[in-house]
Amino acid sequence: MQSILSEKVKRNKHRLICNGDLEMSDIDMATIQLKGAKQNFILSGEKNFKTGSKGFHAQGKMQIGDKNYQINILAVEIGSKPKEKEKTEK
Repeated sequence: MQSILSEKVKRNKHRLICNGDLEMSDIDMATIQLKGAKQNFILSGEKNFKTGSKGFHAQGKMQIGDKNYQINILAVEIGSKPKEKEKTEK
């Protein structure tokens, strides 16, 4: 099955590989498998969420059979959100 990625991700992936800046092993990916369909999604670089937590994010679309699905992936580091006391001291 052909991978369906957003245009932004396609452009960034193509640019990174063509420029030789990154090897495929340097790209963080998450794989989703639903009803036999399997697709890789490229995770963003480390992300600081509005809540203060840190982690990674990916989104895209995936075709399963004759239906399209929007996929959102969050990987949030447990304990990365600053404590309330730390926020007020800064």
